[in-house]
Amino acid sequence: MKRFAILVLGTLMLGFPAIAPTSFAQSVSEAAPVLAEVTFDVPGMTCALCPVTVKAAMSGVEGVQSVEVNFDARTAHVIFDPALTDAAAISSASEQAGYPAIAQG
Repeated sequence: MKRFAILVLGTLMLGFPAIAPTSFAQSVSEAAPVLAEVTFDVPGMTCALCPVTVKAAMSGVEGVQSVEVNFDARTAHVIFDPALTDAAAISSASEQAGYPAIAQG
């Protein structure tokens, strides 16, 4: 009985009964970032190493989630968190690496 009383008291002190599954689900969904996507034209890519450099430069920008570079199309598709960065910052990072990138659309 003593162990049970300690368990119940400890649970109440930590506030576990106040946490309902629905409130947890709501807080998780509210915390999920809304991501944006931009495709850049990167016409300066001329060799097999160029896409590696472009991807590294764009991926190094805080907030960038993924970068897919298409050498044949001379494009880079970027998914990022707009609360942390924007297309201009990603383009600037690519340009600083030697590959100017222009957002499509």
